Amino acid sequence: MSQETERNEMTIDLLRLLTGFAILSYAAYSDLKYREASNKLWILMGSIGLIFLAMERPEVTLVFISIAVSFPLAFLLYFFGMGGADVKAMWGIALLSPLPPKISFFPSPIFIFPLTVLINSLFLFIPLPFILLFYNAYKKNLEFPYCLFGYKIKAEKAKNKFVWSMEKNGKKSIVPVKNFNFDEVADKEIWVTPKLPFLVFIFAGYVISFVFGDILFFLLSLFQ
Repeated sequence: MSQETERNEMTIDLLRLLTGFAILSYAAYSDLKYREASNKLWILMGSIGLIFLAMERPEVTLVFISIAVSFPLAFLLYFFGMGGADVKAMWGIALLSPLPPKISFFPSPIFIFPLTVLINSLFLFIPLPFILLFYNAYKKNLEFPYCLFGYKIKAEKAKNKFVWSMEKNGKKSIVPVKNFNFDEVADKEIWVTPKLPFLVFIFAGYVISFVFGDILFFLLSLFQ
């Protein structure tokens, strides 16, 4: 590979990073504030991604495999609780950057870059149970295992927040109750679990994947 070709690829990678950063940061803000994001963002991301692919002309077979795996995988995760906007974000990433960038410090051995983004995004969830545990310890609500998945709040306040109930008919569960009527127990303090804005994690996972690389592979390499 000539130096000019390598420079061009790195330039396009940098443009992919900046494009993803701009669109995903706005989507993360929208998800954090409204728990939704406009479809126009993903159309824009995918369109720009196709332009970059036409400019770069990478290995067509690898690009096709990456997109062919990423699209149904993201759609499958929808049935396991992933939001519609999260699925579309993964589709947008698959078109914007289907293959690993060459500017990462610790590049992934997996050539399906959206999968690396997804795994890194999920890694960012690991501290959440510990954060909830410390919060509940401070509030003196250490009731296991619920204190690892949520917190207690007055039902009348909960109905105005982005949360799901962890209680139904007086029974608690770590599985969210998505059709709970908070008004029926408005004066009662109940366990709730937050509706996490996953686009925030996808945004962070995308940036980490681009700049640092594959967190899982890095951790595994420490034991070799």
